[in-house]
Amino acid sequence: MLDISRQRMEVAPTAHYSMGGVVVDPETHATDVEGLFAAGEVTTGLHGANRLGGNSLAEILVFGKRAGEAAADLSRRRDVSLRSRKVVAAASRELDEFIHEGTEFARPLQRAVRDAMWEPCGVVRDAIGLEAGLEKLAQIRSLVPEIDVRPTSEGFGDLAHALDLRATLVSAEASLRGALARTETRGAHNRSDFPDRDEELRVNFVFDRGPDGALRLEPSPVPSGGDDVLAFVDDQQLELEGRLLE
Repeated sequence: MLDISRQRMEVAPTAHYSMGGVVVDPETHATDVEGLFAAGEVTTGLHGANRLGGNSLAEILVFGKRAGEAAADLSRRRDVSLRSRKVVAAASRELDEFIHEGTEFARPLQRAVRDAMWEPCGVVRDAIGLEAGLEKLAQIRSLVPEIDVRPTSEGFGDLAHALDLRATLVSAEASLRGALARTETRGAHNRSDFPDRDEELRVNFVFDRGPDGALRLEPSPVPSGGDDVLAFVDDQQLELEGRLLE
């Protein structure tokens, strides 16, 4: 019931994607897990330092097709598909461990993660806020074993929320640690304590898990584009003042 021709309209930033994701082979979109392919905005994709409007469509149509073709080709070439009983049993035990009465609920903790990310890892970041965000995530993570998860006649909604929370904590920590390591301002990443771009940080930060399960960060240099691409980019520089950019 707001007439925006007469009344002011509140506008606020929001996060609807991340400039990052699962590392995949560019031609097949295969991951480093054999038989697992990824496509769309879950992958590292085309975003770079900022996503241009319409990139998600390219990722769906172009790279979804590549991933599907590669997955189908892998399936055709396989005569036998082996599944480790030990791995399946371990996964079942892990799910079973989630199901118990507890003193915490997943939904409020999911909101707590969003709140913990909004202030320190929003539009403008600095080291003090990012460190505080990591501390808050650690507090929330310590409560995960106390989540109340009980199957009902309607299914396993509690379990789905608990698993979603666990995954959210991983991606949130990676975002905070990546922002903390990127001591510069580049694209959509704005560090008030490092306002300038640092060409020494022309890298992607890649995360994996160590033997203890902790996230490990490694910088991976970004290769330069071909001469034709670089010439096109140099020729397309726009005057930004007064423009609205996504």
